[in-house]
Amino acid sequence: MLRSLGAFLLLALVAGMGARADDQRATFFVSATVPARVAIEALEQPTQLVISAEDIRRGYKDVSARYVVSQNTERGWMLRLAPRIGITRHIKVSGLSTEVVLHEESVEIYRPATSGREDISLGFQMVLDADATPGTYDVPVHVSAVPL
Repeated sequence: MLRSLGAFLLLALVAGMGARADDQRATFFVSATVPARVAIEALEQPTQLVISAEDIRRGYKDVSARYVVSQNTERGWMLRLAPRIGITRHIKVSGLSTEVVLHEESVEIYRPATSGREDISLGFQMVLDADATPGTYDVPVHVSAVPL
């Protein structure tokens, strides 16, 4: 009797398997687009430029700044330097592969993609206008970064 019960259960399981619907499978792909991003943060940069009588006699004021850049681009990014019209005739920028001179137009400098963060140290020589007067002014250059 036990044998016939076991045979019955085995037959029921096998019959149940055949009565079941076929397995169905679906395949789909997921993709994500991560937009290129560049962030520049000033680590050391004066917010105000104090021009003294000595600076005016000398004809220029030197200022240094340090930035950290983080980016996720594969093609690189552009460092944008935009002069603010006012107390300077032009601004000499050092610390890049070549010296850059800013007059009235913005300048963009290509920077290749790097892994991790990049430190940039720049020197600005503010060549003063002939009619500049001693005082406190906004820094006459704006530094930003844009992805490619």
